[in-house]
Amino acid sequence: MKYTLITVLGLMILVSGCLSEQNVITRYYTIEWSGNQIEAGTANTPLIPGRCEIDQVEISPMYEKTQIVNRSGSNEVTYYKYHQWAIRPSVAVMEVIRTYLEDADVFESVSARYSRNIPDYRFSTNIRRLEVIESKNLFQAHLELDLKLINNADGRILIEHQANRTEALAKKELNLFASAISNMLVSELGTFEELIRQRSEEIIPEIPR
Repeated sequence: MKYTLITVLGLMILVSGCLSEQNVITRYYTIEWSGNQIEAGTANTPLIPGRCEIDQVEISPMYEKTQIVNRSGSNEVTYYKYHQWAIRPSVAVMEVIRTYLEDADVFESVSARYSRNIPDYRFSTNIRRLEVIESKNLFQAHLELDLKLINNADGRILIEHQANRTEALAKKELNLFASAISNMLVSELGTFEELIRQRSEEIIPEIPR
């Protein structure tokens, strides 16, 4: 009888553990842009009469995973098991860039990589940091990136913009983290767009005639 009771209790504990594991839900987060954040009057006829191709987004291998990275120390990172990106960051960021450039009407046309037409320009993106920075009572979103506009004919960098931003979150919630990353990305694209507009007269002659 004693051994039977121990066996039954053991099975109950095992089943309880399995049920608890099954009740854990994996949550997925997106880096996205609604496409309506450009101020009215900014988008007009294309500023530059040329084609721009978006290069594949380069991301440090540590961050190019579906798992979200948490940095709790200068050299210590962990990956969330039940909180993940819905799409790999490189793919999601490229889609945000494509949507932004199309809505901004900076170039005559915008395409993802491997289009049939030879582009006049290439848009290059390098993501160096994409992580949650965790302290005792605070979450921060951390995004470090490098944006470049390249003359496709000779590979020269026409405009470059770097940013290294952190933003404190109101709560320790990863949905707020994903939203902060999206907003920071779009903000830096806006800064880069302004640089292009300011220097458009220098850029336009670079198109081969």
